[in-house]
Amino acid sequence: MGETSESDRTSGLPGSLRQFGDSIVGLVQTRLDILSLEWAEERGALLRLILVTFAIVACLQLAIVVGLVFLLLAISEQHRLAVLGIAALVLLLAAAGGAAGIWLWLKRRPPVFHTTIEEFRKDREWIRGRS
Repeated sequence: MGETSESDRTSGLPGSLRQFGDSIVGLVQTRLDILSLEWAEERGALLRLILVTFAIVACLQLAIVVGLVFLLLAISEQHRLAVLGIAALVLLLAAAGGAAGIWLWLKRRPPVFHTTIEEFRKDREWIRGRS
């Protein structure tokens, strides 16, 4: 008579609260798993972007210096000043174009943790009963 069966322990308010708590913990765990995965992907992408950018900039700078020295030595002395000015203008325009390209790329890419934010948004809609 003093013993409670398994069905009695899972029914009623305590059982319902336990199931609700389990659902909430599962939901939060899933969202944190998604967040963790996205963070790892973003961290890797950012590190790769930085390393490749530094390598490109170093190679480009060396190529520009060597190319300008070659150009200045290859032309006559009376045209060197004009060539140096034109080269500076071309490099400035190239830098502005590169900066504009990176700005557009950053503007168009999805925000960081986009998937996690969308999952939380879906959860809120489901909780509000608008599924």
